[in-house]
Amino acid sequence: MENLLTNQIVVYLIAAYILSHVPIIGRYLTMINTLIHENGHALAALFLNGKVYSIKLFINTAGEAVTGQRGWFSSVVISYAGYTFSSLAAYGCFMLLNKGNSRFILYAFLTIAIINLLLWIRNLYGAVWLISFIALFGWTLYSGNGTIQTFLAYFLSSVLLTESVSSALQIFMLSIVKSKSAGDAASLAHYTKIPAFLWGFVFFFQSLYVAFIAIRNLV
Repeated sequence: MENLLTNQIVVYLIAAYILSHVPIIGRYLTMINTLIHENGHALAALFLNGKVYSIKLFINTAGEAVTGQRGWFSSVVISYAGYTFSSLAAYGCFMLLNKGNSRFILYAFLTIAIINLLLWIRNLYGAVWLISFIALFGWTLYSGNGTIQTFLAYFLSSVLLTESVSSALQIFMLSIVKSKSAGDAASLAHYTKIPAFLWGFVFFFQSLYVAFIAIRNLV
């Protein structure tokens, strides 16, 4: 039974990684990670008594969270929160799968999508993507088909986990060859004077570590 579950997880992870790199479909799927990443920035801002003005999701899978914060510490934490929150969210999903709470994953992401659509998303593509995402998850939950719900929960969790690692690797590589364009790593380098490639390494290392313990705990 344990070997069967391990094999299933491996299949889900491989399928998630492959489909995430297929044109059109891949961009749609990887937007899940972008949404969670940008929400990490937003939640950090709110936690530190800042403001969230808008979140934008772009067709190239990039995202942008416009926040208002005060002080150096807040700026550092908010910049750091994106990749970290993606990894922690993926870990949380795998913990819920381990406890047999796959439906809760769908409800959680549906809630996140609705909140973003109502409060934060401020561009057309982001709104259209969220509406389709909400429709898909809403139909899945309404249908009451446990098999489909379990499949979607496992697949979504696998997409989030593989993308949390893949996106962190991309920013790490970019921080080495083009540090000023390395997104959050560049922002953190600006605020802390620590080189961007070190921040890129931190993002990548922590994503690998979280992925390892998430998979280990499940299988």
